[in-house]
Amino acid sequence: MVESSSEHDVVLDVEGSGVQPPVDPKIRKQFALLERFAPPIGSRWATELWCTPPIIEQSLRMPPGVGPGEPLEAHWDGHRVAGESWGDGPPVYLVHGWGGRRPHLGMFIKPLVQAGYRVIAFDLPSHNESDPGALAPGRTTAIECADAVAAVIREHGPAHAVVAHSLGANATTMAAAVNGAKVGRLVLLAPMGDYPMYLDLFAARHNFGPRIRAGLQRRLVRRIGMSLEDTNMVNLGARAGHPPLLLIHDPDDPDSPYSSSEKLAASWPGSELLTTKGLGKLAHYRMLRHRPAINAGLEFIGSPA
Repeated sequence: MVESSSEHDVVLDVEGSGVQPPVDPKIRKQFALLERFAPPIGSRWATELWCTPPIIEQSLRMPPGVGPGEPLEAHWDGHRVAGESWGDGPPVYLVHGWGGRRPHLGMFIKPLVQAGYRVIAFDLPSHNESDPGALAPGRTTAIECADAVAAVIREHGPAHAVVAHSLGANATTMAAAVNGAKVGRLVLLAPMGDYPMYLDLFAARHNFGPRIRAGLQRRLVRRIGMSLEDTNMVNLGARAGHPPLLLIHDPDDPDSPYSSSEKLAASWPGSELLTTKGLGKLAHYRMLRHRPAINAGLEFIGSPA
């Protein structure tokens, strides 16, 4: 396990930090009432909210020195995935997280192009410029995100490496484990661990209890067509064959518990865990502009062979 301090952070605009706003007190009150009097209605509502990506930092632009890339597309089940590419060479894919968009991992583009890679960044379903999947516009699931990742890699070539953040890390690992996507090295920043943990966090944030929580889980299992155990990152890693892995996570991350990366690192032979320090309550997004984390990812990817 390696540790890194935050003293060399690239400046991040705190106003665009990506922190989700608190849930409206009226919504929390309504969920408390539904928990008591109508949990089936509450679980239906919770399921739709769960599948709705937040809108995070719409005004975010690519970092200085990164101009518009060459537009590209991929398709799965008739749905379009929108993206861009820069440079030439073996492909390295950048996969943003839940509610994110292509520029979120933009700090990796310029150094990877200079190293001799073709860098491909794209939007997940119902994010930014990409089409929705089978659900209503503005909604999607981790399964659809995995299908989109697999489609992009299938259409634009096996990945020398993938850099992925948050839910994008889960979608990438699932694309390899379930869809057979060809991935080389994986750099996963603050991946989500076991979904039951996030259901508990979601319930606490929205102020509902075990009755709505149980209904939400049942509905999600039906919607995604697999058990939540099958989405566990430890299990997905084993099914994907444990490609070389660098995990980057901060203990202060309030959105994705650091313990999940510790557990994943312990189960993944040969993996490395870089522990950042001092990123505070914005850790989940600040690491995307955190120079030591970026440099560690670039070093792990290495140069094209």
